Amino acid sequence: MSSHFAVLASLALAIFLSPETLVLGLIIAGDTKVPRLAAFAYAIGGILGIAFATGIGLWITYASGTGAGESTHHNGWPSFVIRLAIALALVTIGSRRAVSALLHKPIPDIARSDSKPSKARAALTRRFPSLDPKADLPVSRRVARAGLAGFAICGLHPKVFPIAIAAGHQIVQIATPGERALGIVLFAVIAAIPAVLPALIDVVKPGATVGIKEAYERIMKVHGRWVSALLLLGAGAFVGYDAWRHLPGR
Repeated sequence: MSSHFAVLASLALAIFLSPETLVLGLIIAGDTKVPRLAAFAYAIGGILGIAFATGIGLWITYASGTGAGESTHHNGWPSFVIRLAIALALVTIGSRRAVSALLHKPIPDIARSDSKPSKARAALTRRFPSLDPKADLPVSRRVARAGLAGFAICGLHPKVFPIAIAAGHQIVQIATPGERALGIVLFAVIAAIPAVLPALIDVVKPGATVGIKEAYERIMKVHGRWVSALLLLGAGAFVGYDAWRHLPGR
């Protein structure tokens, strides 16, 4: 049980240390018209996004019979493939973060005028112009945009989505209902911090998000990515070892 908690904490911290989540939230909290409403909408969207992605992991695990107590299919090929896929995803993301840390790659800042959006974001912006963070929108649409951004970055982002799925898988491995509930709370509280923090900052010290964003980026560029990479590699190794233990025919 303690090992499952350790993996869940590692996955939650990996999301917590994902720079894109907090940086986007701090940018949204700096909205010129409705900073507080936008920040809280981002927080709600982020929480729903994490819940959505984690729920996908729960569903996949139950559907494949990989959960604790699923004795009939626990050692079957579907459960092995799910475990192996999750392990490979975590190792891949962890390796990419390690490379980014080694090369001191800058953290993407969509607030900069010279920033180059990804192909996916550029396509979405062309299809839905209101998603452009620089677009001048009325209050209601600014709030909706902030909520959608929170959901997308915390629930659908390719650097976060596999981690939340892995957390859902790991939660199902905890057999005792009480301990499983505690695992859910542990993961949810830590993983949701980057989504909620910009709103809390705006309440405590309005207008401070710009300075905090710059300081956070400096810290993350030097230390955060290494820590996140090690956490993901460790979690990936644990899930990979679990897959090997339940390899059909062993």
